[in-house]
Amino acid sequence: MTRTLIMLLIGAFAAVHTQADPVRDGQVEAELIAESASIRPGTPFTVAVKFRIDPHWHTYWINDGDSGLATKLTWSLPEGYTAGGIQWPYPERIIMEPLVSYGYEDEVWHLVDITPPEDLPAGESVTLKVKATWLMCKEVCLPGKAELSLTLPVSDTPPAPNRAHAEGFASARANLPTEETAWTFTASRENDSLVLTMNPPEGFDGELERPWFFPFEKQVIVHAADQVFERAGDGYRLAMEIDPSGETVERLQGVITAGGDVWAPGRNAVAIDVLVGDSAGSVTDGDGSASVAAPPQRPLWVYLIFAFAGGLILNLMPCVFPVLSLKIMSFVNQAGHSRDRVWKHGLVFSAGVLISFWILAGLLMLLRAGGSAAGWGFQLSSPTFVLALIALFFLMSLNLFGVFEVGTGLTGTGSELTGKHGLTGSFFSGFLATIVATPCTAPMMGTALAFAINTSAATAFLIFTGLALGLSFPYLLLSRFPALLQKIPRPGPWMETLKQVMGFLLIATAVWLFWVFSYLVDVSSLSWVMVMLLLLAAGGWVLGKWGAIHRGRTVRITGKIIAIVLMTLGITSAVTRIEPISEKAAAADDVWEPYTAEKVAALRAEGTPVFIDFTAKWCLTCQVNKKAVLEKSDILALFRDNGVAMLAADWTDQNERVADALASYGRNSVPLYVYYAAGAEQPVILPEILTPPMIRDLLKSGG
Repeated sequence: MTRTLIMLLIGAFAAVHTQADPVRDGQVEAELIAESASIRPGTPFTVAVKFRIDPHWHTYWINDGDSGLATKLTWSLPEGYTAGGIQWPYPERIIMEPLVSYGYEDEVWHLVDITPPEDLPAGESVTLKVKATWLMCKEVCLPGKAELSLTLPVSDTPPAPNRAHAEGFASARANLPTEETAWTFTASRENDSLVLTMNPPEGFDGELERPWFFPFEKQVIVHAADQVFERAGDGYRLAMEIDPSGETVERLQGVITAGGDVWAPGRNAVAIDVLVGDSAGSVTDGDGSASVAAPPQRPLWVYLIFAFAGGLILNLMPCVFPVLSLKIMSFVNQAGHSRDRVWKHGLVFSAGVLISFWILAGLLMLLRAGGSAAGWGFQLSSPTFVLALIALFFLMSLNLFGVFEVGTGLTGTGSELTGKHGLTGSFFSGFLATIVATPCTAPMMGTALAFAINTSAATAFLIFTGLALGLSFPYLLLSRFPALLQKIPRPGPWMETLKQVMGFLLIATAVWLFWVFSYLVDVSSLSWVMVMLLLLAAGGWVLGKWGAIHRGRTVRITGKIIAIVLMTLGITSAVTRIEPISEKAAAADDVWEPYTAEKVAALRAEGTPVFIDFTAKWCLTCQVNKKAVLEKSDILALFRDNGVAMLAADWTDQNERVADALASYGRNSVPLYVYYAAGAEQPVILPEILTPPMIRDLLKSGG
């Protein structure tokens, strides 16, 4: 009797708590539903994130096809619980000519198995939380998200089913591809096609309805191409055009759909994983996505020269100037000092550059080994890191404006860290010079960096050492031969004016970093940067007003504490409210179109010349090239008159799509400029620094 009463109570509880309240974002309503009314310790159970999708809109499968983004579920579960991956229902072809994507319309259930721990005490309630993110598209695409939670009781009795949604779960399972089928499959290459042969079981007397194959990986077949279906003896053939931008396919993995429960009872889709044979022909690597061979291998010493020269030229790039101009001021201040002291400062500055380059190299190697798409300038894709730089440059500018003073000697950026003889300041100057140099790519750097990333760790560190030595060489030269400094005017009042001018340069750098930050975060985060700057300014003013050396000890300590509190409050208020956003479109006008490999392939197939701008908001070299060349009206008219399609590949967030494209050209940094003339098999790779005559000559010669 007691057991029956418990089951009735659980059943009544299930009617209310086996599903969470739906959450709507845009054109999709998301809902978290449990298949059972309770949780039994150690017994896996299934939940579903159900999407109701407005008419004519769609979300995406695990492979989105030509364009899109797969749905993602991020779980927050109690300790000891584990969540499996999404059990993807088979998709449908969504045609938006000339592209074909794979996804879902109307309604889709994403099933996930949850396993609770064995020692779960009965009688408690457990809350499951999940954050769902998706992309919903019609004529336009919009990101969506929902935070869903569900509370279920724990019972040591067999869980009662959620009868209200039993049919929905059964239908969702019927839409999952089966792996149990009596059919057999083989795959082979025939020139530029992959051919899937489907052999029915013995005694099959039906007819296979027109099937479609959906690969798990993107660059296997041309999604928009027709899949040719025909009889082949007692079986069937499905011929699919190979995506020339992908690697040679060794295994064919994906889902085949067909109507009529032909694969197994109640199943319209089957998952396959078969080896691809070569008996029918071979496949050559093509150029559909503008992929090209890796850059020719040269002796190591050539890459070291490239790295040194690139680092040397980096001193002239706009990212580095605000910091290094301050270092030059420190040389001015040291002009009357002993040769040994000046030489020590030069060595320590160079050590700061060298060690920071080694740290960058190590981080980059670790990230790449972990499968990350990180490349040169990777840290500037982190909103937190960019925010820290904004705060640092703003405080440095306040120091130069005289709002507060730290230390007595102007030893360049990092003077506030002055140690014995100001050597700590020189070291920090070199360290910071490296950090702010990363938004720029100097000529010859791209080739050296690409070689470094694709070689051994030891060789990579040699390349980064060459870059560091090139960046620090002018300062080593000046410090080793201080006679060169004698031509600089003697220290005097003019230095105070110059110091304040340098402050405006640092403010300009902070403004540019804020612009970069705005492309990495939701707009709601931007107002908190203003709050941070206000509190930093207030803290700096308090430090200058009551923390000055002429104040009494108690006043100084109190002023410094208040200043630290204000500055800490400002920084934490901004950091804790950072809301990252997904990748933004690279182009928002009618001139530059967003880059996709498929678009390049389609344009080249039509015989249209293509110019690709690989860029990022944090890449100052990219922005200078845009303003000086690519956005000038006469250059735009020249592109238009020559019928050139202009594509922008935005790498602001260092997404894998653009990283893969860069890698196909043997690069891992921006800017990169690629031009395909009409009918050309190989592209022209332009230098990192553009000029209008360069573009005119390029189009005039036809590449």
